[in-house]
Amino acid sequence: MKYLLLLIATILSVAASAQTIPTRGSSYQDSVRASAAEGKVIMVNGEPVNKAMDFIENLTASKSNAIFLNALRVSGMYGTLKSRGPLTLLLPADSALKQQLAARLDTLLKPAHKYELVNLLSYHILPGRYTSKDLIKLIKDTQGTATILTLAGSKLTATINENRNLILTDNSGGKSVISLFDIEESNGIMHTLSKCLIPQDRAL
Repeated sequence: MKYLLLLIATILSVAASAQTIPTRGSSYQDSVRASAAEGKVIMVNGEPVNKAMDFIENLTASKSNAIFLNALRVSGMYGTLKSRGPLTLLLPADSALKQQLAARLDTLLKPAHKYELVNLLSYHILPGRYTSKDLIKLIKDTQGTATILTLAGSKLTATINENRNLILTDNSGGKSVISLFDIEESNGIMHTLSKCLIPQDRAL
């Protein structure tokens, strides 16, 4: 399992290596303006998300996801989120990563802990495209608790609480609220989370 995760990350990264990552600058701003005129751009937490761009392009253009983006780079998983997809990204806030992982985050970014980092990041990616409507239907079809397989091979459970929030529960029992839904990307869809999801028994 350990080597399979690393192999998947490596293959996808090589496949995407010829693709360029945009930087914030005049060309990016021109692209945003042009896409906004075509209705391709929405604002998420005050920042533009262009549905004609892939996950990595939009994360790179954001000022709010530097920790998650750096973890993707260090782990070799850029290629995963630049692949054709479709994928569903469950994006934790950088503040949640810092709070929950604390000093452990620096350790995870070291080469010796690449497997744990790949496992953590893959736990936030679902194969396929799951909109909020898809998740709600799964929950209703399974009498209130849906089990979802992540790219890491581990499972999450999805429920709806008394306040009608969509809740994801990780293997360790931690709960995260989906705070923003259905953010379109060229190769999938993204939902933002209130907390980081922690896989079980991975020394995290």
